[in-house]
Amino acid sequence: MQPTEQLCSDCRKWEHQGRLLHNRALFAYDASMKAWIYQYKRVGDYRLHVAFQDLIAARLRHAAALVPIPSEPKHFELRGFDPIIGLFGCLRLRSWLRKTATERPQAQKTRQERLKTPQSFHVLASEQMLNRARQITLLDDLYTTGRTLYHARDALVAAGFKGTIDSFTLIR
Repeated sequence: MQPTEQLCSDCRKWEHQGRLLHNRALFAYDASMKAWIYQYKRVGDYRLHVAFQDLIAARLRHAAALVPIPSEPKHFELRGFDPIIGLFGCLRLRSWLRKTATERPQAQKTRQERLKTPQSFHVLASEQMLNRARQITLLDDLYTTGRTLYHARDALVAAGFKGTIDSFTLIR
């Protein structure tokens, strides 16, 4: 994937709302990555969690507070692992978020349904703990509409975080 200074259509929409979150990704969501993410998350092939750890570690080596997007408890129960912790577990993570159950997984929703998903994140860290960091980087596997990352950011800001927040995903 070639880096570009052009904003995608999703980013232009978020920017128009005055809410743009800077996201960086390693890979484009092409046929190969669709197959990989399907095997990893849907089939539950945990062995794949190490496939990109060298690239991930190199990209995030100097990042500040790394906050993974957590799985819903029932998804963890079904899979037996948290795919985000698997992917980014080679790094020093701060588990400052908890995700409550939603009606359906994001993968089963249409684009419009994803964008309308209500807030489902709760911050576990105190305001004092949050503000020991000046920057937070949210970590997720796949950025589609951005709804999940924006909800996570909003929860951290509502909990009193005053620094900057960006995000990093494996796939965009």
